[in-house]
Amino acid sequence: MGAQIADLLIRTVFSLAISVFWLRFLLQLVRADFYNPISQWIIRVTSPVLNPIQQVIPVYKGWHLGALGFIFLLQLVSMNLIALLKGLGTLPIFPLLLGAVIQLLYLATEFYFWLLLISVVLSWISPGHSPFGALIAQLAEPALAPFRRLLPPMGGLDLSPIVAFLAIQIIQIVLGHFVQTLAKMGVL
Repeated sequence: MGAQIADLLIRTVFSLAISVFWLRFLLQLVRADFYNPISQWIIRVTSPVLNPIQQVIPVYKGWHLGALGFIFLLQLVSMNLIALLKGLGTLPIFPLLLGAVIQLLYLATEFYFWLLLISVVLSWISPGHSPFGALIAQLAEPALAPFRRLLPPMGGLDLSPIVAFLAIQIIQIVLGHFVQTLAKMGVL
């Protein structure tokens, strides 16, 4: 029972940390409004870690590569801690790296699923009337843009989120098979 609680805590803490740094990466990538109070909070929380990293790994064309590197490092540490907790010892490097990439891709699809769902709900309730709603719209727009080109609005109804949800679920199915294979190997 204690191992299950520790596993839950490790996964939760690292997932939250990865999500905050992922948001920081996306805010810079989509050039979101940095005067938004939520953006300001994310910058304030992540700057102590990312500012020193940025001195070594600079931002390249809007891609905060230091943030991506730190996210990857967090995932590696999380996976190793869970493996140690399960009594597997430290993981071999290749399965560890592959598992980290797959896990991060899966987390990114989960993040975008919820982001798009919140975006759709907010568009019905209060479109653009809150700092939260404006930030969600800025983050969701680049993900929806390719689907909007394929499927333009029909009579004021935007069906692109439905296609985006289908694409996310297909990607999750493919990644899920990789995750199951790695889990059988004891990596995840």
